[in-house]
Amino acid sequence: MKNEILLTLSLLMLSSATLADVKDEIKQTFNVNSSAAEFRLNNVNGDVDIIGWKKDIISVTAIITAEDQEGRNRIEVDMQENSRGVSVETRYKKTNWNNNSSGSVDYEVNVPVGTRLSDIELVNGSLTIKNVSGAMKLQTVNGGIDATGLANNSEISSVNGSVDVSYIDGIEQLDDISIETVNGRVVLSLPANINADVEVETMHGSIKNDFGLSAKKNMFTGRSLEGMIGSGDVQVDIETVNGSVKIKKN
Repeated sequence: MKNEILLTLSLLMLSSATLADVKDEIKQTFNVNSSAAEFRLNNVNGDVDIIGWKKDIISVTAIITAEDQEGRNRIEVDMQENSRGVSVETRYKKTNWNNNSSGSVDYEVNVPVGTRLSDIELVNGSLTIKNVSGAMKLQTVNGGIDATGLANNSEISSVNGSVDVSYIDGIEQLDDISIETVNGRVVLSLPANINADVEVETMHGSIKNDFGLSAKKNMFTGRSLEGMIGSGDVQVDIETVNGSVKIKKN
């Protein structure tokens, strides 16, 4: 009986070891001009965190997780610096029998505060941005977007996921905020003293705001809001199909 128990335990341990994920980490840094830094990232599976800091360096850490070593070998992380800035892309090597894209890559990125996030695209994963004041274009398919400390023009879209965006005071360079979702709510936080021309459309969801603007029910379906805050210098456009919209004061 004792030998049978030991054999069973050994088989369980072997099975657990076989099923254990393979993890790998790649880190690379780039010396950049903080006043003109630009960053791009394209990821298929995995979350991305981008945080601004007071260094003339872009630091990228890629944390790769796969079911086995073979799966790990199919994942490539391409980091390059060129005249257009720093670009990062996750690629999955094709096999003879399919285009396997299993496994994931989570990214932890630090950029100079004023960096322009010119093209951040995620397929399956959430995106978090903190204290980056440059202009940005953000897109996710399946995953939410949470961006705080913004101060410049932004173009933000999500297919399946909520969008939470917060702007700081002192945003003289800001001209345009555009947010679109298909399935997901939108929460936009703005400085109380902002001057904005606001347009909101939602097919299925409520519209609320802290600036005293009035939403109306459309003739056939959905709700909309059009209104001016102060002199209306900043154009704010929000569209969602299935989700509520809330515009808050910071």
